[in-house]
Amino acid sequence: MKNSTLVFRSLGIIIFLAGLAHLFSFGVDVSDDTPTLTSETPSEPMEQGKVATPAENTETDFLTDQWKVAYNTDDFKGAIIYSIKKEGKVYNAYTHQYEDENGYAEKAEGSKALTITSFNGSKGKGIYNIEYEGKQYEVDCKIAQVDENTFTLSYDYYGYGDVETWKRH
Repeated sequence: MKNSTLVFRSLGIIIFLAGLAHLFSFGVDVSDDTPTLTSETPSEPMEQGKVATPAENTETDFLTDQWKVAYNTDDFKGAIIYSIKKEGKVYNAYTHQYEDENGYAEKAEGSKALTITSFNGSKGKGIYNIEYEGKQYEVDCKIAQVDENTFTLSYDYYGYGDVETWKRH
């Protein structure tokens, strides 16, 4: 075998292996939307009989509460109060109460309105359930914290989009 043939075959194998490694690197998820635990508690000696529990994630646990969203549409003028609960690794928002523009309230049926799939303390993503012309749609949405008592939820579904402001109730 000639030296030039050996060099070209070796170069071809190296290119093939490098391309294969590059191809497999696309399968690795390196997004920064995953929740991060940054709250730390000082180490204290364990008392006998106590079980160690992980530190509460205060950056994302602020979502767990009741939130009020004001609406002013042809279909509904008033507000809906949602109850957000942490269930496993996601946060789910359920309808809790309806209020009309005059302040009269009615208990809601508790249907799931939002699933927050990722939240890093200031931004997140989720799936928002909207109803349009009697049909239910699951729409991708983005969540952004405004302050400790407010966050915005934005979505765009085939040109129909909105930004809602959720305020702690």
